[in-house]
Order: sequence, then C-alpha cells, then structure tokens
Amino acid sequence: MTTNQSEHSPSGLLQKIQNALNGVQQVLPSGSSVSMNGQIVTQAQLVTQLTGMLPPMTAVTDAKTAFALAVKQRKEAEPNVREYLAQLRAALVAFYGRNSPTLEKFGMSAKLPAAQPVQSKVIAAAKRTLTRQKRGTLGKKQKASIKAVGTPQVSIDESGMQVVPAAAAQPAATPAQSSPTPETPAPVETPAVK
Repeated sequence: MTTNQSEHSPSGLLQKIQNALNGVQQVLPSGSSVSMNGQIVTQAQLVTQLTGMLPPMTAVTDAKTAFALAVKQRKEAEPNVREYLAQLRAALVAFYGRNSPTLEKFGMSAKLPAAQPVQSKVIAAAKRTLTRQKRGTLGKKQKASIKAVGTPQVSIDESGMQVVPAAAAQPAATPAQSSPTPETPAPVETPAVK
C-alpha cells in the first residue's frame, strides 16, 4: 500500500521500510538470496534486518500516541482532582481553623484575599463614569428611554432604501435656502428589539 508521504519524512521512510519488508516476506522466495554491497544476503537475513529497522522508526509515533492519551486522561481527571483538593481544603480549614499556619504545610493559603480599599473602589467608579461620559455610552435605563415617535415612512427604489421619520417627530421647519442638489434625509436608527 503506497501513500502520498514524502520519502524524506520519517513517516515516508517508515512506509518504505514496511513496503520493503512486505515485499521481501511475500514476493522473494524463501531460501533465496540477493547480492548487496558485494555480500550475499538471504531472504531471512533481509527480514531480520528490515524488522530491526522498525522499532526506532515507530518509537516516536508510539510515544506521540501515548502522550496524546496521557494528556486526554489528565484533562478528564483534572475536574475531579480539583474538586477533591477543594473538599480537602475545606475539611482542613474546619479541622485546623481558617487562619491556621498549619494549612501552609499542606500547600494551602490560610488567609482570604485582601479586600480592596474603599478609596480604590471610589477612584475606579469615578474612572468608569468619566469613560462612559467621554465615549457617550448609555446604561440600560437610558437606552430604554429613547423611543422613536410615530411611524416612519419607508421607501425602496433603485438607489436603495430610504427611511423618513414620522412627521410628529420632526422639529419645526426652518426656511432653507434653495440648492441645486436635493437633500436626502439621513436614515433614522430604530432601537433593536430584544
């Protein structure tokens, strides 16, 4: 069986060895011999030599397969191990106490994470507010208060779709100067329906 593997790749070389071994075993008559590099080599010697070439070539493939299996088994075991360690920590905290230095001997921290100081919380909230103001972002309630009034007029022609706001929603008209090019009203965005 031939494959499309490069003859210079390890898998291509392995395939060549296997093909040669199959040929020597199945095609070359038993008890026959061939001349290689000025020496007579029997069919049995060829089988032995080709078979001896296989282990170093297959060792990497076998190691890769074993490694992939080991990684898969570790990933499957991780949630159970983490849960077991969490339960062990809870049991040790109950036995020794939350702030016991003995917990460190088990590789577990005795202290809870430090609370963030009030001053840091206030500064962070102020920064968030300033960023929202600068970007013009709105909260849920502010977005909900923006509603379109009336029913817009929608027209579709060759140039595309045009949306004209409802008459009640338009501001009072001011006299406009005439211009040679007609003005197209800007499309009005409607709030997304959730």
